[in-house]
Formats: sequence, structure tokens, C-alpha cells
Amino acid sequence: MKVASLIIGAIAAIGIGSSALAQQSRLVVGQSDKPALINPLQVPAGGRETRAIKRQIFDALVVQGNSLQPQPQLAKSWEVKDGTVWTFHLRDDVTFHNGEPFDAEAAKFNLDMIIAPDSKSAWHSQLSSLIEKVEVIGPYTLQVTTFKPAPTLLVILAFQEMVAPKYYMEKGPEGFEAAPVGTGPFKFVSRDGSTVTLARNENYWGGAPQISELVFKTIPEVSSRIAALKAGEIHIADRIPNDLTDELTGNVKPAVASGTRIYFLGMNVDQDPFKDPEVRRAVSKAIDRDLMVSALYKGQARPLNQPAFPEMFGYQASIEGVTYDPEAAKAVLSSVTTPIRIDVRQADLMLAQATQGFLSQAGLKAEVQVVEDSAFNDSIQSGRSQAYVSSWGVAEGDLDAILYRHFWSGRGATSRYTNYENPELDELFAAARGTTDQNERLALYAKVIEILNNDAPWAPLVNPSEVYGVSANLSGWEPQSTGLYFMTTATLK
Repeated sequence: MKVASLIIGAIAAIGIGSSALAQQSRLVVGQSDKPALINPLQVPAGGRETRAIKRQIFDALVVQGNSLQPQPQLAKSWEVKDGTVWTFHLRDDVTFHNGEPFDAEAAKFNLDMIIAPDSKSAWHSQLSSLIEKVEVIGPYTLQVTTFKPAPTLLVILAFQEMVAPKYYMEKGPEGFEAAPVGTGPFKFVSRDGSTVTLARNENYWGGAPQISELVFKTIPEVSSRIAALKAGEIHIADRIPNDLTDELTGNVKPAVASGTRIYFLGMNVDQDPFKDPEVRRAVSKAIDRDLMVSALYKGQARPLNQPAFPEMFGYQASIEGVTYDPEAAKAVLSSVTTPIRIDVRQADLMLAQATQGFLSQAGLKAEVQVVEDSAFNDSIQSGRSQAYVSSWGVAEGDLDAILYRHFWSGRGATSRYTNYENPELDELFAAARGTTDQNERLALYAKVIEILNNDAPWAPLVNPSEVYGVSANLSGWEPQSTGLYFMTTATLK
């Protein structure tokens, strides 16, 4: 008792109450965008902010690391026979948060739910076109047979988390969303508006996290995220613009990871003046990407000469690609009389304004319109925007992810974007999806990149580094290029 009294007295003397000590194991992440549905079997899947939360509650069979290669997670190993029969050997030491065992039956339940005709999964169309059947061939052995060789199967499985089967069937989609159950390092506690609170999973198969509570809080304005970080209200702030890293001083610091986002100007090929591919090519030539990198990103970005970045499978290192040629651009664009409107979200306004400036210098009448996030998404996904500046995260590390959602003619009605279609590209895409020969896939992608650079539905812009603001009190955490948060080793002083 005397020792305890001395400790309490010492704490009081330096002005730290017992409640403040309790908060030291509560880590708060400030995110720029509010999460969508957490239920992995429902759409919308949401962006990286949603996925960051999901991956604390749930695991998948495999996971994408910074190498952009699938790594074991719930599946500890796998092999492929005849290019179409995949055998996954699952971990035998995993339980869901409610005590249900994770085994081959549980994995089959999840995959069957995803590929079912009435599935609401965001990955239904991708996986149902690949997977013919799923079979349990042992308590912890799962066999997946694909219709044909499926080189992207593991990449897609890395984005589909596993839910507790019995609990899911008992609660239904809405009940599960209200209290989701997975196998991840943190358990769901509550969701209050756009704030999600999680608690440590003491029985996590990968080892219990160091912190006891993890909170994801939506703070849309970057200035507010930085202010909250400096005030100690949050410990990590995501999506810090590169030009604001100088503000991360004192008790906060920047943490940087190589980026997997491709920023681009999308042009609607069904609307004037972008019906003309010559105009689209001229637009791409009008933009000085090197100046964008130095002026807007302080060198913490890479200019893009194609719709891919160097670490992506499919990137073509040997091509010249899109180049800055202001005179050639002006020769075409100065005679264009149709004005253009570039839609953009507030978060990407500076990049859109820079793009507009280059186009105006080349003689094209252009204006920027800031659109609220949900309205922006509706407009670009339905193919209504005349032009827009946005980004696409390619944590999958494969050009397939862009082709499938943006340029393949078989994409859905909510992926119209630029309305671009090309039968030759469709054939190349199908061929690349039907072989596991990586050299063959790379050769096919070379032709795809050539077509896209020539048809120019996108003007690729930059690939920025991912910058986070981090409290000096946080250790044991590093940002990932994929946008995932690996929090099991994170600690707070």
C-alpha cells in the first residue's frame, strides 16, 4: 500500500492522472474519408479507409505486403496443379472472435457466398468468373478449381476477408454489419457515426496486439487532421499532402511509404471534345508532370508516362510513353472550341488546378468544379463527367486491376468512368487472364499499354508517395504502400 501510495503521489506531482495513463494504450487513427460497409460480403467495398478498418477485424486467405506479392495469412501455403486446381493448406490455430473455429468449411462458406449468383460481394464478378467450384478435402485443406488458368486469383483473394459462418447466418447481413465478427487482431466494439472503435483480440493467432484499443476517426479536412495530431487527439493522420510535410514538426513527424495510387485525368470518350483521340493525346502532351512533381509534391512523387507505376506487374520500363510536348499540344488544342469542365473532389483540387493551368496554356478552355464526394463518385462511375481528376489505388500490384474496372468493355454499369471500349484491348485482356505464364502476360500487357497511350482515355499524371503524420509517442508501426495498417507491434509511450 505504501509503495502504491508513493507511485500515485508521484504521478499526481507531475500532473498525470490515472485516466491519462489508461489512455496510453488507446491508439487513434485520423482518416480523410468515412468508412463504407464493414461487412466483407456486402457492397460497397469502400476505399482504403474502409479496408484499413476491415483488416483489423478480419483476415483473408492471403495478404498483400509492401512487395505487392500475395503472402500467407489464413492460408499458410498453397500449390497449383494443371494451372486450375489450387490446394490451400490452412492454419489450424485460428478461431473467430465469437469462438467459432476457422477451418476449411468456414473458408468454403465464404468463397461460396462470394461466387453465388445472388452475392452482394464487391468481388463477386471477379471471383465468380474465375472459380468453378470450391471443395473441402480435409479439415484444414481447401481445393479451389478455376475454369481456366487464373494468374490473378491470389491477388483477388487478398481483398476478400473471411467472416464467421454460423454467426453470419444467424445475424444476417444487417445484423452482421452492426456487430461484425472475424479472426483479426482486433474485435469490433462500436461504430458511432464515422468513428469505429476496436478492442484487442487477446487470442489472436498472430500474437495479441500491444495496444488495447484502436480507434478510427474520420477527419475530412487535412488541416484539422494535422491540428488533432499536434494536440495529441490522434496518433496517426493519413493522406497528408506532400506540400504540408513541413508542418509535421515538434511532437509529430512524417512517415512515408512508396505509393500505389495512380493519379490521372480521365476524359469521357462519348463527349466532345474528347470523342477525338487526337484531342485526348494532345491533352496528355500538354501536361508537365516533372513540374507537378517538383512544385506540388516536393519530389515525393513520380511522373507517369503510362497508366502504371514501376512496381506494378505490366509496367513497361522500355517505352517512351507519354511525353511533355507543349507545342504539339497547342497545335491541336488551340483550335478546340468546346469548353471542358474538370470534376474533382476537394482533396485533389490542387492537382486539378495544376492540370487546368497546363491545358489553358495550350489553348484549351478549361474550368475546375469541386464536387462533393458521393456526387463525384456517382458522376464518374456512371460515365457522366466530361473530364475528372482522380486516383486509383493498385494495391493488387497488377495492371489487371485497372483494366478490369476502367477499360474492359465487360465492366459493370457502375464502372463506366470514361466510357472507353476497345475490342482489341478486350482480346489482350482475356488472353492475359487466361495464362499463368508471366512472360506471356507481360508481352500482352505491353500491347495493352501501347493501345492505352495511343487512345488516351486517361492522361496519366503522377504516382505520389503516401505521407502520414505520426505522433512521436508512437513506435513499432510503419506505413504500407498498400494502405493497410499492421498494428500488432504498435506501442505508445
